[in-house]
Amino acid sequence: MLGASRRTFALAGACGVCLGGAGLTGRRVYRRASKRAQQANRELSPKGIDKGVGVARALAYLGREGNARTFGFGDSGNDLGMLAAVETAVAMGNAMPEVKAVANYVTDDVAHDGTVTAMRHFGLI
Repeated sequence: MLGASRRTFALAGACGVCLGGAGLTGRRVYRRASKRAQQANRELSPKGIDKGVGVARALAYLGREGNARTFGFGDSGNDLGMLAAVETAVAMGNAMPEVKAVANYVTDDVAHDGTVTAMRHFGLI
């Protein structure tokens, strides 16, 4: 629900209560899209499932033990689980303060090719 109004979030909040009985959780994730606008989205996921679980399952599927030589790139709260699951956590320059706080490295923002900058920094490209 990118750029959603307050009424839309109120409705989504009510739906989140309904979905809670179905084993789903909801959370708001805020990210600054520009200097003039604050955009938000609403995410729903099964309880106990986040990007970190996805990383662990992907590594297990690939037969990898541990998280050696794994990298995660994130900018918002929904990335915290993933960043905890990888060996090297990279925060984008436009990341939320709590994401930067857990990162091993803070790169440039998305608009300035932060992913490429970090990959070069770590010798991946």
